[in-house]
Amino acid sequence: MSDRRDSEKEKLSTLSDVAKFNYALKQFQTLIGKTVAQKREERLGMYIKDQDEIDYDTFYETVQTLFGPEVKDQDVKTFFRKISNNPDGRIEWCEIFGYFIVEGDALASQLDEENMVFLVSRRQRITKAGVKRRDAIKCIAKVPPLDFMITASQKGMLTIFNSQMRVLTSTNIADSSWVTGCDYLTQLKRVVAVTERTVVIWDYKSQGSCQDNCFIIKPMEHCLLCVCTVNLGDQLAKDDILMGDDGGHVNLFTVTSDDFGLKQSKAKKKSQLQILDSRKFKNIKRKLHDDWVVKVKFISALNCFGSCSLDSVHSFVLDDLKRLEDNLPVREFSVPRGVNAFTYCGKANIIVTGGDDKVLRLWHPNINTKPVGKLLGHLFSVMEIVTNEKDQHIISLSTAKIFRVWDIQTLSLLQIFHDSQGKPAEMQIYAMIFDNNHGTLITGSSVIDIYPLTRMIQDTKQVPQTHERNINVLAYNRAFHQVLTICAESIVKVWELESGHQIYQIEDAHGPNIEVTCAAIDKNGFHLATGAYDGTLKIWDFGSGQEIKALSVANDSKDDEQWLLQLVYLKASESRHVILALEHSGKIQIIQGNEGEPHLTVTWELPEVVSLFLQGNPVMSLCLKPNARKTNGFFPDVQLLSDTGPKRNNETQNLPLGEEMKCFDVLKVEGYSLIATGNAHGAIILWDFESATVRYLLEGKHSTKMDMKMGFGSVRHSAACCWYVERLISKEDVINGESSPTVEGEETTNEKDVKPTDPKKSASGFSKNIAGHTCSPILASAHENGCVYLWTIGGDLLREVLPFTKHPAIPLTALCTDISAKMLLAATKEGHVMRWNTGSFLEDPQDENKQIKQQLYWRAHSTKVVSLFYEEEKNLVVTASVDGSVRLWHAPNGHYVGYFGQRRVFELSESSDLILPCDVNEFPIIIKEDSKYTEKKQKFEYPLILDRKKWKSLTKSSLLSKKPRPFEVDQDFKFFKALASPKANRQPLESFKSGNKEAGVVFGSIPIYRHDNRAPPVKTDQKTILQDSQSNKSQTSPPVGVKREAGLS
Repeated sequence: MSDRRDSEKEKLSTLSDVAKFNYALKQFQTLIGKTVAQKREERLGMYIKDQDEIDYDTFYETVQTLFGPEVKDQDVKTFFRKISNNPDGRIEWCEIFGYFIVEGDALASQLDEENMVFLVSRRQRITKAGVKRRDAIKCIAKVPPLDFMITASQKGMLTIFNSQMRVLTSTNIADSSWVTGCDYLTQLKRVVAVTERTVVIWDYKSQGSCQDNCFIIKPMEHCLLCVCTVNLGDQLAKDDILMGDDGGHVNLFTVTSDDFGLKQSKAKKKSQLQILDSRKFKNIKRKLHDDWVVKVKFISALNCFGSCSLDSVHSFVLDDLKRLEDNLPVREFSVPRGVNAFTYCGKANIIVTGGDDKVLRLWHPNINTKPVGKLLGHLFSVMEIVTNEKDQHIISLSTAKIFRVWDIQTLSLLQIFHDSQGKPAEMQIYAMIFDNNHGTLITGSSVIDIYPLTRMIQDTKQVPQTHERNINVLAYNRAFHQVLTICAESIVKVWELESGHQIYQIEDAHGPNIEVTCAAIDKNGFHLATGAYDGTLKIWDFGSGQEIKALSVANDSKDDEQWLLQLVYLKASESRHVILALEHSGKIQIIQGNEGEPHLTVTWELPEVVSLFLQGNPVMSLCLKPNARKTNGFFPDVQLLSDTGPKRNNETQNLPLGEEMKCFDVLKVEGYSLIATGNAHGAIILWDFESATVRYLLEGKHSTKMDMKMGFGSVRHSAACCWYVERLISKEDVINGESSPTVEGEETTNEKDVKPTDPKKSASGFSKNIAGHTCSPILASAHENGCVYLWTIGGDLLREVLPFTKHPAIPLTALCTDISAKMLLAATKEGHVMRWNTGSFLEDPQDENKQIKQQLYWRAHSTKVVSLFYEEEKNLVVTASVDGSVRLWHAPNGHYVGYFGQRRVFELSESSDLILPCDVNEFPIIIKEDSKYTEKKQKFEYPLILDRKKWKSLTKSSLLSKKPRPFEVDQDFKFFKALASPKANRQPLESFKSGNKEAGVVFGSIPIYRHDNRAPPVKTDQKTILQDSQSNKSQTSPPVGVKREAGLS
């Protein structure tokens, strides 16, 4: 009868699922109809945006609501891209629901060692594990705050290992009984161990034998089998200990510092064995089981204790500590043949139990009537269970020494491996823990075995490789969260950012042996443009990788003349494509293709202007005319006005000869139409089409001239910075450094050039007048001397930012910002990445007190970084290098995530694991706000000057007859330079006593100094006032101002 009812329930459940799925299909069909109708109106130019607009994010959220996470993100993106490009095309169900995987392929993938959870081949075995002959480790306890591990052997050997598994200290308990468990007392800073009849407290930090640093509490009424510490956090100098015995009791034992006389002096300690009476301690005991208590734990997340037994009725108990004292009914879980081990997973809020019935049961902590799931597969009794909290994995161990790894979310088996050392009866494993700090599984028998996670080995041992050759291009499709990479072998690859999976690749995109050197993606994410060494340019459909149009090249041209260095997508639609391109010759031109035209054509060129600047014209006027060839909708034809005579001055007489244009950036919004170019000599040419002027900016007049040696090699990149006061405009006004949707045009966030060293990267910003506030555009440029310069469009230098690194100044090779431009990132030729906070600076760029503060510095690659970008939603930084790898990093702390091309899926959640690639050995450096490296380096000022007259009056008469030394002639000589610098205190100098030795003679009582009236006045906001502590306010001598640098945290 019951079987019939169960079958009827299954049928009803199936019918209910079918009805829900049919309803979801109808809603999905309605969504497709609305989307197709909107796309058709957009193609005809009849669509008006409103609140019901369906973009990709809206489409994705609706699909996830209807079908759940079973529909893959990549399938949703492909489906939306298809109906956007071809609303009248045929739709297949497999395009949204994907394809089924053959069972054999899944099994082969599971057997692949690279996809295993634990890399068994990299097991580390410690034979000298602090055990005696014919002894075994009975218990292992991990202390995460101190990052060390405690082991207890059966014959009484207690050992502490550090994070490198080296023995810190050990002791031998002088007791004939076997040790059954151990743990760490967090408040007393001691180790507790239990034997069959005693409790041992070990002071591991004290010197001497076991008799001097161990306390033995006995006798205990029953044989103790397990122990754990209760970590409440609100107790001082007191620890509670939970113990289970062979009588089915759970004991709550309380120990304090007074119980052991820890406040006594060492002289009063006795040398004999220190034995304490157990009856003097507070011990609360309650019988909860009818058999041995084999495990007891305190679960801090639930504020409950748990105990398990071989009893089939009272198998597992989970309840509050108060139940041990008030004898109220407890929460019991019944399992056939009892429970040998249990664990708790905090993220899933699940208790997992295992025992002699070989079944793992999953329980909700508050439901003890029926488990929420079962895991079947073990052929022998389960003796240990641990949790990998981060990956949501359960690791179970049977008496046959077979390990099984389970996914607690999908209830699937991930891996099976076994310990093949000896027979099952030999070298039995008694203890097992999972170290969440280092990602390792640790087992204890007569030896200690450490099994590392595969991802830890991949990240630290394998060489990251995305391409086999140097990376030329790194671009990000923000609309669909996909990454484009191109190497020197002209292999184009598209990756999924969330998972790191490769979507597709194109080989020989521009033909055999033709290197692709640059690329650009339009802001809608549907089209891709690539440029090559021979000057050819192609437009592709980003979703499918199909070629759309191409630019033909003249046969009589030289390859290195038309070598394309950088592309910027200005306009992308079905009817028109407009691309701004930079050639190796320095020529900037617009390449355009309209609907109905089979090929792309050059429709606009920017004239060469450096030769005129060399004649002494730092600012020139332009004559703007309508486009003669074809209207591009962005820039008019330009003609230079040469009627202005040569004007040589200090700013133009040292202009460098020659021209090698390396990069450019575009800004086309309402009120501003700018093109900024940077050349190999560190100069910027700023074209302003609104004011019809072109300006020559040379950073050499503000800093030392740079030594730039040019050559041919891999591609270099830089990024644009659109900086303005974000609080005055909405977020929609700028996305990825692009113009508002109401303005036709598009700006780029990535600039690309082609030389081995990148002397200059430039970027531009725009301004708006909102609510009466004017936000001026700011131009950022990165240079070979290691500095970042910030300019106004009028040519004034606002800031000179020198990054803080542990190395000398390194040439910068890449530059980028976030959407709001409050974060600035730069990369170097040696693989370093720096991050600054520009929020304070953007509030008022003209205010010198508003500084750009460096927050982070880390080593991303061992070789040059060619490009990088910042992903705001995931808070990630992606870097590409000439080493052929593209890597992901957490932006807040610089922690390594992985690289594109690895076998495992990315873990984009914030990780506590600090791992490094195999070619990087420098840990990230976080610079705090009070660090001296967060702002421009300040200079010392010395307001105290040696008074010659007073000094000579104190010298001997014989010295007065001597000829003055050269330094004595200089009356402005500052005696500070001749003395050792005073000790740098971390706190501001407030006062010094007269004659203080630490302060030095400069601040002493010898009256030979006078105050320098030329010193700047003391600022009241600086807490660095130096004055005599014995003086009072009635004294007329003014305080002396001293400026100090903030120390590096």
